[in-house]
Amino acid sequence: MTSLEKFFSFAQRLPADQLETVEQALAALMDSMSERFDFSNGELAEIDRRAADPAPEFSDPDDIARIFGRPFSA
Repeated sequence: MTSLEKFFSFAQRLPADQLETVEQALAALMDSMSERFDFSNGELAEIDRRAADPAPEFSDPDDIARIFGRPFSA
């Protein structure tokens, strides 16, 4: 049995109120994989340019902690 078949079997056994929540989550997942979220050619070129930069600049660790509420370690 594939994972998808297991999921269908699981979903079919859910009560209607719980199935609605699963359906909403599945719809959000499918929407997140929509082409409208793909990078444009310009964005892909910028990512390639930045990844190839031999001397990248990074944000100050204090700025990162302030934005995300905690420090990030490398």
